[in-house]
Amino acid sequence: MPSGVSSGAVLIASEPRLGRVRRRGYVLTSDWRVGAPLARCWDVLADPALTWPVWWPHLRTRDVRPVDGLVGSSATLLFRTPLGYALRVGLVVESAQPQRRVLVRASGDLEGHGDVVLEALAPDRTRIGVVWDVRTTRAWMNATAPLLGRVFTASHARVMRLGERGLDRHLAATAPVADPARDVTGT
Repeated sequence: MPSGVSSGAVLIASEPRLGRVRRRGYVLTSDWRVGAPLARCWDVLADPALTWPVWWPHLRTRDVRPVDGLVGSSATLLFRTPLGYALRVGLVVESAQPQRRVLVRASGDLEGHGDVVLEALAPDRTRIGVVWDVRTTRAWMNATAPLLGRVFTASHARVMRLGERGLDRHLAATAPVADPARDVTGT
């Protein structure tokens, strides 16, 4: 079970203009705590088939293109946010250190970079830290950011909490079951 996600978000200064409206930048952080070994978390997150929609509510994927070794793998993620609008984000893996870290480039409705770091907290507990440094590209989001920026960051935090909880449930439901016949200790 998750011990709770802590998410932080910072609305940063306006970016150069995109048409008539300035783009808005965000640094969005999430700290997931998952009740599973690091290797299992990595296997699910780095799954070449990108099966995240199985466990992450309101997420769909398309154009999944895996590459051996992860670097260069790409996919488009389609999120339905708690506020009802959809976000389309293309991801390309730029760097990967298996079971440790992945850096991705984002394009589409959000442009920028994501940094995902995995850390074993215990044999059966993993921390997954996620930092997004992105700018919005949709004109309506940029135009309303001065009023709705905090709402957008709260929406992001909710989407990420759903991901954390979904991953934790998925890993618990698919955990290997110990075989009592293999218990040679006599207990």
